[in-house]
Amino acid sequence: MKRMKKVLAALVMACMLCPALSMVAYAAPAELRFTDPSTTVGAEVEVTAKLSAQANVQSFEATLTYDSSMLKFQSGDQATGGDGTITLTGNGSGSSMEFVLKFQALAEGTTKIEVSNVKGTDTSPTAMQITKGSSAVTIGPGDPSLITEEPAEGETPAASGEGPQVEVDGVSYTISGGFSDALIPEGFVRGEVTFEGTTCEVITQEASGESAMYLAPAAGGDADFFMYNSDKGTFAPFEEVEIAQGRYLIMLRDDGSVKVPKEYQETTLTLNGKEFTAWQNTENADYYMVYALNADGKKALYQYDTVDKTYQRYNKAAASAKTAEEDTSSPKGIWGKVLGFVEDFLDIVVILAGIVLLVLVIVLIVVAVKLRHRNLELDDLYDEYGIDLEEEETQAPNQGRADKKAGGAKDKPAVRTPVETTSISLDGEDDFEAFDDYDEEFDDYEDDFDDYDDYEAEGYDYDDEPEDLIDDLDDLLSSQPNKKRGHMEEDDTFKVDFIDID
Repeated sequence: MKRMKKVLAALVMACMLCPALSMVAYAAPAELRFTDPSTTVGAEVEVTAKLSAQANVQSFEATLTYDSSMLKFQSGDQATGGDGTITLTGNGSGSSMEFVLKFQALAEGTTKIEVSNVKGTDTSPTAMQITKGSSAVTIGPGDPSLITEEPAEGETPAASGEGPQVEVDGVSYTISGGFSDALIPEGFVRGEVTFEGTTCEVITQEASGESAMYLAPAAGGDADFFMYNSDKGTFAPFEEVEIAQGRYLIMLRDDGSVKVPKEYQETTLTLNGKEFTAWQNTENADYYMVYALNADGKKALYQYDTVDKTYQRYNKAAASAKTAEEDTSSPKGIWGKVLGFVEDFLDIVVILAGIVLLVLVIVLIVVAVKLRHRNLELDDLYDEYGIDLEEEETQAPNQGRADKKAGGAKDKPAVRTPVETTSISLDGEDDFEAFDDYDEEFDDYEDDFDDYDDYEAEGYDYDDEPEDLIDDLDDLLSSQPNKKRGHMEEDDTFKVDFIDID
């Protein structure tokens, strides 16, 4: 009983430890918040950005955007940039960081400073999950004469003059070279290219050689990069999506070489106000197929999940094989519903299966203990009554064979033994001598019959035998072994002698 308790205790401890095996390290949460100051035109205004995390920060980087027609960046703590973009960087300074940014107000109104991209790691090191904030700057009437034209600290001077005019999606743009290094996306380097006889600045991806130019709307507004196709002299929106540390995708439009599965229908996907060619799954509207350039410089199709905002490279061969396998081997009917339920609630099914297995183990242990106790009680009972099982098992086969013989003899029909006959021929003298011998034997038989007649004459009746004589005969037979005498035995054989007197 003590051993069974130890086994049950060990099983309970094992079940309690199972959930600990699936522990996952989650990213430390953090927040990037800003102040919302007020100022006047021409005056200087300070905006404070503060990073707060639940773990010590190892590295931090954020890209801020602002309206360059409303604010002009002057300087900042660990901040560089200008012309609408600022980059903040920081390394290992506890669980919080603070950045003070100085701007000059250029026009009346309310403008925002927003976070376009942010990333950071704690000392684990594990990527932090950073919540983005924004700043609202309110600008009232002031003195416009205080506005200076000198470039801000860390800002690259704007290029003199205007570049060539281009049109993208019906909107006119001017090619500009006035962008800072902080605006150059990861994996790209600054360079130059000749466009319509004019030398223009471009950025080029080192892995693929694909280029982009910095275009400013002719009607005013924020400038941005656009993909440039040097072979066709065309431009397309540029949007970089970070999918992992050091991994990114640049969205592309269909260049005529894209082939998608038949269940996808062509449509458009809007990201940050920019439209790109996409293909939507008609069977599941939450999934899109997009054409993109990855960090390795390779163009490929990616499946985009609009629910989880994730991207996965599309493998046509693997998808075709999977579709064919699902079409041929996917179970239908009730069995298919059962398998679908198991796939959807696998964790619950595993827990229930573990509970059932534990109950079965406990039941088996209890049954085994009860059987053990029953066997011990039977052993005590056999010992008390002196029953030897081994001796009974040894005698049982012999008894079976004896019963079989007895049954066989009983079931077999009786056959009378042929009568033995003796023939005597009287042809010769010797035959007459033999006849004389038989004659003498016959006389003996006659004497026996005479004796029987004498007994009968004296009044003795064989039918009037005393009953006690029969009882004695029954007792005598009962004391003998149980042996049946058949008609085939020698004592019951009837013999007849024939005499041939020819």
